[in-house]
Amino acid sequence: MSDNRASFEKSMKMYPVNSIRSNVIILVSLLLDLFLVIPLVGNPYIAVYVYVLLPLIVMINIWALVLVIMPRKLQLNYVLFRGVFGLVCSIGFMIMTQKFAYGMLDLDTPWYFVGSFALYGVALYYFIKYNLTKFKDPSNHKKKPKFKEKNKRAPVVTITTFTGAGYLIANVSLGFATQQLVVTVLISVYSMLACVLFHFIMDIHRYYWLHKLRNQTTD
Repeated sequence: MSDNRASFEKSMKMYPVNSIRSNVIILVSLLLDLFLVIPLVGNPYIAVYVYVLLPLIVMINIWALVLVIMPRKLQLNYVLFRGVFGLVCSIGFMIMTQKFAYGMLDLDTPWYFVGSFALYGVALYYFIKYNLTKFKDPSNHKKKPKFKEKNKRAPVVTITTFTGAGYLIANVSLGFATQQLVVTVLISVYSMLACVLFHFIMDIHRYYWLHKLRNQTTD
């Protein structure tokens, strides 16, 4: 069995029903409501960020409540929830870095916004591109020599490393320039969390495959 087929089959496993309720509560209450809502509505209060993010946050909370009430009936739906949750949180964290930079560090240049989202987009693109290989048709996949697999993974690791390093260097340098180290650390942490949540975003594609397989078995 090829590595690609094994990875594909592993990705096609559903999440256990008995863990859905607790996972939803932890994810929403911690990552969404604690790390996103509190700084979003806190000082300095900037309405534009609230208008953009609050409707999405309310939607995720309502969705989570439904999953908590009937996790067994929504076992497949939970996969989609994780993907949408990851997307909302990841983008939300990036938006919060903009609030920290422009609302608390008083930046007056658009280059931080352009640069941070450009790095974010590049990192997300290569993460998705790399992880989508496991969803290629396993029956048509030929096992490649190990040295080729390592060479294929190297650019992904390199890009991810340099992207993270770029965030940290830029933000730490910004902190020394403004003497607001606490805000700079927040920007760095939220940028890192936004990238960590890429893992959840991939569940949107997993949901597509699981839904497709379920329809095939019922036909």
